[in-house]
Amino acid sequence: MRISTAQISSAGVREMLLRQSELQQTQLQLATQKRVLKPSDDPVAATSISLLRGEISQFEQFNKNADAALSSIEQEETVMSSSTNILFRIKELMVSLGNGTYGEAQFDSVKVEIRERADELMGLANTKNANGDSLFSGSLVNVQAFTKDNAGNISYAGDQDQRMLRISSGVVLPVSDSGFDVFVDVKNGNGKFITNGNSSNTGSGVISNGSYSAPPQFLAEAYDVTFALNGGGQLEYTVTGRTSSTVVAGPAVYQDGNSISFNGVQIDLSGAPVVGDTFSIEPSFSQDIFTSLKNIIDAIDVFVDTPAGRATLMNKVSSQQISIDSSMQNIDIVRAEIGSRLNVIESEQSNNLSMLITSRSALSGLEDLDIVEASTRLSQQLVVLEAAQRSFVRVQGLNLFNFL
Repeated sequence: MRISTAQISSAGVREMLLRQSELQQTQLQLATQKRVLKPSDDPVAATSISLLRGEISQFEQFNKNADAALSSIEQEETVMSSSTNILFRIKELMVSLGNGTYGEAQFDSVKVEIRERADELMGLANTKNANGDSLFSGSLVNVQAFTKDNAGNISYAGDQDQRMLRISSGVVLPVSDSGFDVFVDVKNGNGKFITNGNSSNTGSGVISNGSYSAPPQFLAEAYDVTFALNGGGQLEYTVTGRTSSTVVAGPAVYQDGNSISFNGVQIDLSGAPVVGDTFSIEPSFSQDIFTSLKNIIDAIDVFVDTPAGRATLMNKVSSQQISIDSSMQNIDIVRAEIGSRLNVIESEQSNNLSMLITSRSALSGLEDLDIVEASTRLSQQLVVLEAAQRSFVRVQGLNLFNFL
């Protein structure tokens, strides 16, 4: 078979280009320290590498979400802690209102501090995070959670949703609590009923907050405790259902410290009520903590320094104090939930990190280059390329005239 000079040249050039391509591939692998530079280098490995990179990206995003959740929840916990401290101070001030030596001046001083503490609490309820989002407005992050009107009434402007973040493939975690759940949706009184004295009472009678031991839905109506004289001229009380007009307790002669029980309700009466005085026992309803504080301030505003006036103030303060206790218990429940979320975040971050390390190790095994092997291969390819170049030069120099 005849081989032309052109064929010889073409074969030589093709061989050198092939060796140069192999050398370039090895040099690129060494520069990037990656074994698989394109899918055609290893189709099976390339598919696995693509999947692993997706997994790694997902785990990294989960950890970013977990960090964001941690920041938000820790900020909420700080607000909850500060709110609890404020309420403890308000409770101290409320207890001081029972000091029999306090006059109007001292009561006004207490009122001023309670009002300032209430404003401080509202400021905490309107806390914003680093992004300017309202912490307690639910999903309405651009809305101020609580607003106050000209009459001093505070209302909630957010919704009842919780903002959620996915921190792992199987865990979606709340990263906020609505102001409604934290500060608004709390039953006043003892959670079943709330007691109070009529503001027009002229005696010095005081009613306790009481307790309840009947089925949850039994207290279906409000009750009134009224005082009147019996045929013997003795002061007696009667407890009557406000809607049904049914007498559920009494008439019975009143004695200071009387304990009255009916339909699972138990209350105590003390002091010196007079004929015509009335006390109420009403089913509990949701009352936000700001309303409880406003009720205390309003009660101090109308305080009259008489035995009846002090009794009226004590009845109002007592009923609102137990409402504040309920609010504090609700905040403690929220804080317990926050603590649980922090534990979940810590656990999931640890799991994500373990999975991330595993995925990165698998990815490294598939795409990372064996530097020693590649360096040895580069040396060999340089020798082969040099040999191909020398051979090409020698072949190109062959000529029939050299043998004549």
